[in-house]
Amino acid sequence: MLTAHQIRLDPNNVQARYLARAAGTARFAYNWALEEWTRQYQAHLLDPKLPTPNEAALRRQ
Repeated sequence: MLTAHQIRLDPNNVQARYLARAAGTARFAYNWALEEWTRQYQAHLLDPKLPTPNEAALRRQ
C-alpha cells in the first residue's frame, strides 16, 4: 500500500519571490551544465585525446 501526503503551500509575497528565484537559479545551473557537457562531449568526439566530460569536473567548474 502506498501512502502520500499533500501539503499546500500558501507563501506570502516575499516567500513567493524567493521560491521563484530559487527555481530560476536551479534551472539556470541545470541548463548551463547540460550545455557545457554537450560542448565538452562534442570536443571529445572530435579529439579523443581530450577527457570525457563527467559530473565531478562540471561541479568543479
